[in-house]
Amino acid sequence: MLLRSVTIRVIADAAGVSRGTVDKVLNDRPGVSTPVRERVRKLAAELGYKPNLAGKSLAFQKNPLRIGFILLKGGDPFFQEIREGVDQAALELAGFGIEVDCRMMAGASVAEQVECIRALAREHLAALVLSPLDDPAVAEELNRLAAGTGIRIVTCNTDLPSADKLCFVGQPLRKSGRVAGDLMAKLLPRGGDVLVVSGLTQIKAHRDRLEGFVEVLAEEHPGVRIVHTIHDVGDDGMSHRAVAAYLSSHPAPQAIYLTGLGIAGVGRALRERGRPEIRVVCYDRVPETVALLKDGIIDFTITQDPFMQGYLPVKLLFDYLFNGNVPATKDLYTRIEIVTRENV
Repeated sequence: MLLRSVTIRVIADAAGVSRGTVDKVLNDRPGVSTPVRERVRKLAAELGYKPNLAGKSLAFQKNPLRIGFILLKGGDPFFQEIREGVDQAALELAGFGIEVDCRMMAGASVAEQVECIRALAREHLAALVLSPLDDPAVAEELNRLAAGTGIRIVTCNTDLPSADKLCFVGQPLRKSGRVAGDLMAKLLPRGGDVLVVSGLTQIKAHRDRLEGFVEVLAEEHPGVRIVHTIHDVGDDGMSHRAVAAYLSSHPAPQAIYLTGLGIAGVGRALRERGRPEIRVVCYDRVPETVALLKDGIIDFTITQDPFMQGYLPVKLLFDYLFNGNVPATKDLYTRIEIVTRENV
């Protein structure tokens, strides 16, 4: 007996709706009520519907699906490495009719990020990936976009809990802060004072790392004490001035912990003050960090696989848009690696 091919028409007839409605449901586009959407999906599953991948690929090549990608601080080598992951994924998917438009912000301002979101939204996107600033204006813009156009949102590197998103891709940030605290305790087995240089408050990743650091010290290493926290450090100039001023007017701490930006400035301040004995734990493997590791200024840096933070969001969105596969988890974590002078 010949089996009847399960097509969009078959599902439409069974559900009592138009083929256009079924197409919207199967491709997760807006404009269909929740009860109808659920009925169509249930029938498609029961009937054993399998998408025509070759036909879909051909259709996408004629009318490409566009994915927008917004990254912070375009001149930062870390975000440049994320961009390399984005470009590699885009290259691999070019034959499937997927286009990726990656925008690098000049800095990390809310106004610039909102404008980037709006500019990309005018380009008929199917999805948007970004490293979001944790600000109500950014969340409002993303949620308006998701509700009004059906554009799916993925956050990478740093998260925005109030945004309506498909998932987050990046380091398990609180855990990475706990790892940093444990490393600091190993550097200071008899305890000691730690100066914290914390990154931009509007980048949730920096806050999460600090929370994890504080948490593990309180739980397991009470002898390691945070004596002062310098907040909202956004570049090397700021970190250099702040750390140099602190060392000039306070007893030297035994260690410094950075949650984000500014490692080159900290290294310069330590050299100028002749304090190479101060231990340092920081993040990422950018050229400045590598040089300071080799010089013995940094003891540990914790990396977060930036290439995959660019690569994975594009690939999972392709799987979602092309195959209808929803990510298995709301948080897709990249690996944590501890780097020292010996394995840099």
